[in-house]
Amino acid sequence: MIKHDQQGRAGLQFLGSLQHFSSSELLRIAEQDFATSNQSDVITKAFRKNESREDLEGNLQLAKDIALTSNAYRFNRLYQRYVAEENWVKAISATERNRTIFETMFKPSQNKPAVPSDASTRLILDPTLLQPEYNQNVEWHLQPGGIGMDGYDLLGPVALGVVHHVFKRGGFAAVAVDDDIAQQRREVIGQFKKPSYKRIYDLGCGGAGTLGFIHQAFPKATLVGGDLNEGVLRSGHRASEAQGLDILFRQEDACKVSDPDGSYDGVISYAVHHELPEAVSRKVINEMFRILEPGGDMVISDPPPFRAVSPLQAVLLDWETENRAEPYFTQAGFVNLAELMREAGFVNVEEYGLQKNSNYPWVTRGQKPQ
Repeated sequence: MIKHDQQGRAGLQFLGSLQHFSSSELLRIAEQDFATSNQSDVITKAFRKNESREDLEGNLQLAKDIALTSNAYRFNRLYQRYVAEENWVKAISATERNRTIFETMFKPSQNKPAVPSDASTRLILDPTLLQPEYNQNVEWHLQPGGIGMDGYDLLGPVALGVVHHVFKRGGFAAVAVDDDIAQQRREVIGQFKKPSYKRIYDLGCGGAGTLGFIHQAFPKATLVGGDLNEGVLRSGHRASEAQGLDILFRQEDACKVSDPDGSYDGVISYAVHHELPEAVSRKVINEMFRILEPGGDMVISDPPPFRAVSPLQAVLLDWETENRAEPYFTQAGFVNLAELMREAGFVNVEEYGLQKNSNYPWVTRGQKPQ
């Protein structure tokens, strides 16, 4: 277990407590304020009707206008923004104060070169890969330098500090207060229908988090994780090595995976599609259909669409677009992933929420026809 010094832990724990307070007490008052509005019932009924996208967009704007009349909502959003910015600042500062210790733990493995021509390597990087336009110049989640923090060499302890002390308490984005984000990931993996799998691909893996849990569920499966970002792949590779896991990490675009047709019997996407434009989501799903063998399963987990949540919850999700560096969150809220899967050729497509209070994680799953 990575441990920061007392000052670092205290700073991050304060942010976790502030986020918890904001998303419990303040949000509870904001919900009451919203419910007492004259237009609340009308908008709530409109959301439940699952109207057209155009109508839903208009009702979302009305819901935002109502939410802004609540001081509790305004303070809730202020604290959310503060925590979203400050958690990375404090985690980096805490890591830098103990750089010598963390370098000893992480740096030798990080600098281990990956040789694309060597089939035995478990980390294959592609220096020629051009980042797609939608992924350029975005500091995702307000991380300095984006998800990979521009190759920051101690990304591991920074990310783990934020996850353990801030994210672990829930209360951000679609994650409700006190939700166990690790358990949620396990539950999503549990949505695979078969008792065993031969090969599973994790698109936009972002490291070893999901793949580690997949290994626990399907210890005999060959696991491959693909991502655009070199930094998270290196971090995931180090983590998997430390745990003795045999996982292959590849730097590649999920719209064009290097495997031939029918290479996998399982594919998973965890919290990826809300970071993609709709057109890219469609391409990714089509590509996953290609690399699945007949009878193979795909499981997608993402924040719920606007049609599956209350108007105020839709407002909170929409807020992420402009305020937490999630440029496609609102667009994703209108996308019907189940329809995209059916268009790609998947059958037995289902969509549902794993928790009644928030409908998160929202799961969409389907099968490639035999």
